[in-house]
Amino acid sequence: MQMTFKAAVWGASGMAGGEVLRILARHSNIRVECAVSKSKNGQFIWQTHPHLRDEYGDLTFCDHDEAFLKEADIVFLAVPHGTAVPVIEKYLEKGTKVVDLSADVRLSSSGDYEKWYGSPHPNPDLLTRAVYGLPELHGKEIEGVNLASGVGCNAACCILGLFPLAREGLIEEVRIEVRVGSSEAGATPTVGSHHPYRSRTLRVYEPFRHRHLAEILQELSLEEDAVTMTMTAVEIVRGAQMLAHIRLSEKVREGEIWKLYKNAYKDKPFLQLCPAKPAHLRLPEPKMVTGSNQAMTGFTLHEDGRRMLVVTAIDNLMKGAAGTAVQASNLMLGLNETEGLTMMPVYPV
Repeated sequence: MQMTFKAAVWGASGMAGGEVLRILARHSNIRVECAVSKSKNGQFIWQTHPHLRDEYGDLTFCDHDEAFLKEADIVFLAVPHGTAVPVIEKYLEKGTKVVDLSADVRLSSSGDYEKWYGSPHPNPDLLTRAVYGLPELHGKEIEGVNLASGVGCNAACCILGLFPLAREGLIEEVRIEVRVGSSEAGATPTVGSHHPYRSRTLRVYEPFRHRHLAEILQELSLEEDAVTMTMTAVEIVRGAQMLAHIRLSEKVREGEIWKLYKNAYKDKPFLQLCPAKPAHLRLPEPKMVTGSNQAMTGFTLHEDGRRMLVVTAIDNLMKGAAGTAVQASNLMLGLNETEGLTMMPVYPV
């Protein structure tokens, strides 16, 4: 008999929350019980997410109080950073499993949280209880746990592209540039993200450090002095692309790198390695993965054997947010991690 789990999606009127709704609409084992949005309370879901009209029909957004009265087996929190902790606490007290897409429980150290987010963590105990919710690195730990973090979209893109090298101690120094689409800024426009100001730009908005760097350092066990992270806003809506210029700790041959990545990505259903040929497909771009939970990586090795370029592309709303969150929830509920996530990329876009 097929088990069906009830889900509550908080922040459901936003982009990441809306993407969770889209995935769960076709999920065989998880049904949306309530979609939470204080600002849209009482409105039909399709009025905010018109592409979901056939799937959710008469279901309306509810407020926080109503959500706590609803029965739920799994909760997705796509809420602003700094607001998730009180909600997490209430659900954990009820024994409900939580995937927090915000940054509130991504870092395992309260000291690191204060350093990168500018204030003390309101409940450091949650940091020790949460598992970093990237199944490609922590799949076994996520199985059956009650609290998993989400991932920073830029962090996920970088970690998935670099972990094969980091595990072998091959990264001596790395200069990362992440090129990101406008959806990364969320549904609420700012002067920097509002279309008339952002469109047709190539804007460097973070030259050296970004908060997602904290996750990269934590998950790859790298020293901060060895990593530079630059963020650039580009003319796309969905997608993130990492370009990592790496100084390797030792001279290697290209065949060794191919073997390293193939072994690291083996049995990881959403990780793809680009082919060596043709040349235009060797290094991925976000268009190749749009709408999917896939992460695609390619590389080139300099003839000196010490310099290397690694490029990874993801859909920031999928592998960088909602897709990875649902993947983690599958493991938490004892389901196949690919359930609801086998959609192919949309190409061309």
